[in-house]
Amino acid sequence: MKKVVTLLFFLLVGISTFAEEGLGIIGDQDFKSVGVSQENIDNVKKIINEASSKYKMLVLDKKSIEIEVNKCILDGAEKNLPKLDELADKLGNIEAQMIKDKFRYQIAVQKYISTEQYIKAREIAIQRLQKLNDQK
Repeated sequence: MKKVVTLLFFLLVGISTFAEEGLGIIGDQDFKSVGVSQENIDNVKKIINEASSKYKMLVLDKKSIEIEVNKCILDGAEKNLPKLDELADKLGNIEAQMIKDKFRYQIAVQKYISTEQYIKAREIAIQRLQKLNDQK
């Protein structure tokens, strides 16, 4: 039940965070100026929201296992060694899943925004931010 409530919370926070214009320092206008359509920008935002939610859930799973590891260590590491081995395997699986997901989401994003478009949009955003910083 806690996982469901936590998932809903992160989903709502993630949607409201990414509902603002842009992806990080790169705004929608930066992407549009290098030829990315609004539809593709919206699709990328959906992918990023999904990736963010899944990553946060995996982090929560990892933290809960780490708490269980600490309990086993406090109860006596030597007598709990088989359980600690099992928990270490679970932690490794979560880490591996995070890396695999990162690759998959990067591939999904590249279907909508090419690497060249991203680099050009990033350069535009950096120049824009430098101008704002120079004005201060």
